[in-house]
Amino acid sequence: MKKAEKIKQLLSNQFELDLFEASLASLNERCNKLRFNNFAYSIRELSRHFLHNLAPDERVKNCTWFKSETPDGKPTRNQRIKYAVQGGIDDSLLLSWGFDVGELHEMIKEVKDTINALSKFTHINPEVFDIDDTEIEKNSQNVLMSFISMVETIENYRDDLKQFLDGHIEEHMINSVITNFFENVDRLAPHHSLEYSEVSEYNISDINEYEIVVDVSGDLHVILEYGSNKERREGDGLDLPETFPFETKIRYQIDESFPSSRFEVDDYDVDTSSWYGEEEDEISS
Repeated sequence: MKKAEKIKQLLSNQFELDLFEASLASLNERCNKLRFNNFAYSIRELSRHFLHNLAPDERVKNCTWFKSETPDGKPTRNQRIKYAVQGGIDDSLLLSWGFDVGELHEMIKEVKDTINALSKFTHINPEVFDIDDTEIEKNSQNVLMSFISMVETIENYRDDLKQFLDGHIEEHMINSVITNFFENVDRLAPHHSLEYSEVSEYNISDINEYEIVVDVSGDLHVILEYGSNKERREGDGLDLPETFPFETKIRYQIDESFPSSRFEVDDYDVDTSSWYGEEEDEISS
């Protein structure tokens, strides 16, 4: 099944893969009159686990927009779908930033309807009990397509939101990168000065309940300064211009404006391996 292979690529952990494989095994038990029902039920459970993995209870409940709507206080399916796409960003903030919240609401309804479509095959009644191979093939393809549709719809809208937010951050991101400290360069020279940094790539990698996380990579242009103050005054010091690639993350707090003025920059991972050249390659090999 082409759809089965596609689903395997969408799943995120070994439990989900094992559950999916077991679901397909149930479908192939030709002597079992409930084989399709068992399959449909398992895929529905897979969709539940998949959604819970995208939107764990505590993360959803930590969102400012969360309100308890169930007797046990657990998030509803709608709330999990909402978190899977927009994390802790409230609808009112998205609206003020210019994002189409109406489309977001339609998407949540669409995903919920897709999950409900999975549920209808799990109820055992004459129409779906001991059905023939032709019906099983048709219905099982519909079940698989419903699961794929659920996952892809969530992923597509999450990517749309990330791309929308990407367009708001470049200038602010570069300023914050320039003002940070580059720890890995210290081991090359006790003193160095930052000439400038170039951001070559950035993208939003995560939106959780508290923050919008941006992955940043680029090049760091520095002057490595060798020699004591006395040596440098006497002209015996040495200044070497060097360029090193770097990676980091900027964590913007979810706030009234985006990018927020409240953010943290992770310690930089500056790749200084080029400085050591072949010698470092020999040591590592």
